[in-house]
Amino acid sequence: MDLSLTVIRDVDLVGNAKFVESACKSDERFVFLDMDDVDEILERRRELIIRGAAVVGVVSAWLLVRSRRLANARPSMTYGPMSARDEQRQRKLTFIFNTDDTNCVDTLRMRRAPFFQLCDLFRARGLLKDSIHYNIEEQLAMSLHVVGHNQRFRCIQVPFLRSVETLSRYFQEVLYAVGELRAELIVPASTSVPTTIQNSRRWNPLLQGWSLQF
Repeated sequence: MDLSLTVIRDVDLVGNAKFVESACKSDERFVFLDMDDVDEILERRRELIIRGAAVVGVVSAWLLVRSRRLANARPSMTYGPMSARDEQRQRKLTFIFNTDDTNCVDTLRMRRAPFFQLCDLFRARGLLKDSIHYNIEEQLAMSLHVVGHNQRFRCIQVPFLRSVETLSRYFQEVLYAVGELRAELIVPASTSVPTTIQNSRRWNPLLQGWSLQF
């Protein structure tokens, strides 16, 4: 007859010696645990209780601190609707980009075709990235407006409806992107005289006189 052995793991059951002894006599499937196994079980249970108490204490302390911060927090400030500002800003950018070259040159000192080509170049090279509230066209338009008119950030804060910190941060990113294209956009000065000036009766004498002075 195949009898499966059942290990007694209940501490209360192990502690009752009379019950275990009678159970072992009546049924051979019970196996009595020695004191080492009982101590190991008690030690594991003690560790679980300590860990559970520590977790409960940490969570209770965090909830207490969180509730005190929420109770002492100042009421949040409310601002105007962002949708109205975004619509006003989009109308201004549309007026600059999509009307004619005159408005674009007056604002950015650049025609629309080279402006969008420069935006596509920055986007293709990965030098600038579109954000949720600030695309590459607006970043470049703001930077060109600052450089072309020698404006301060506080002067263009109202037209572009951006904070000074935002304007400064994206201006630095555009400046870095332009610096990465220095080998293509900036041509080093040449010491050779073009043939058109050498063969010109108007400019060649002036050039010779200038070279003799220096």
